[in-house]
Amino acid sequence: MNEVFERFVSGIVRQTDSNQDERNDLCEELLSHLECSYEDLHSQGYSKEEAVKMAMMNFGDDQEVGKQLQQAMYPYRREMMLVLSVASLVFAFSVYTLQLFTRGDAHMIWLLLAVVVSTSILTITLHPVQSMNRRLWMNGLLLSHIAVFVAGSLLAGNLDMRYSVGLSIFSYAIVLLAIILVYRTTIYDYPSSKQPLQKHAKWIHYINITIGIVLTYITLFFAWGIMLFAGDMNPAFLVILIPLIVWGIFYMVQLKLLALKLKAPAYAIAIIEILLVVGAAVIWLLNTFWRFGM
Repeated sequence: MNEVFERFVSGIVRQTDSNQDERNDLCEELLSHLECSYEDLHSQGYSKEEAVKMAMMNFGDDQEVGKQLQQAMYPYRREMMLVLSVASLVFAFSVYTLQLFTRGDAHMIWLLLAVVVSTSILTITLHPVQSMNRRLWMNGLLLSHIAVFVAGSLLAGNLDMRYSVGLSIFSYAIVLLAIILVYRTTIYDYPSSKQPLQKHAKWIHYINITIGIVLTYITLFFAWGIMLFAGDMNPAFLVILIPLIVWGIFYMVQLKLLALKLKAPAYAIAIIEILLVVGAAVIWLLNTFWRFGM
């Protein structure tokens, strides 16, 4: 009997995006409900085989129940991921084709990166792998997606006006959706079980994700400018990656401090990050105004 229920419950859980720990808890809970239903039916005079079949029948179709659980646990998440991946593929091929036929530029590397990251998101959404660290992999893909499609927005903006406006708006919408999913995946869908201070961890995530997105955009902007005016790449180009590397180190240190319940040092580093980014932005703006004023 248990084997029959376990197969039935496995079919339900496979329809959700739960990680391994959540999957085990969910299986245990569902098995408990099925076994209680079986015991009630068996006590009413049904045979063991009849009680097993009726318990599963009363529970519902495993595919439908799984979809309902997915929607209850992660409302509209799968739909948002599907929209993101499909829209990204449409945008990638549209921009590549227009760049190729209107400007003669074949951005093959960008197209390859865009297709790989978009199809990876689509694959994981349609066929979730229970054993993977969903939070780590999905966030990695989403952050890669943001970087690739911010670069894509620059390509779209470089097209003729009749194409650039619509595609630029399209690219901003795609990047915005990816950003929303990063916040959601990190803070709400897959909170870390290793963090005892979940409320403070949410604030640290909010601060660092926002800073990381800003730094990614700025880094890509300068990278685009260097490639546009310098012509070829040189080792000095890697210098612009230093802020992102430092940010990543600070982010990890803050989470480690929170795991040790050291709130004050974690927030102190976050404040330093904010001040550095704001200070750099102010210096850049003042320098820009000074040059144009001259």
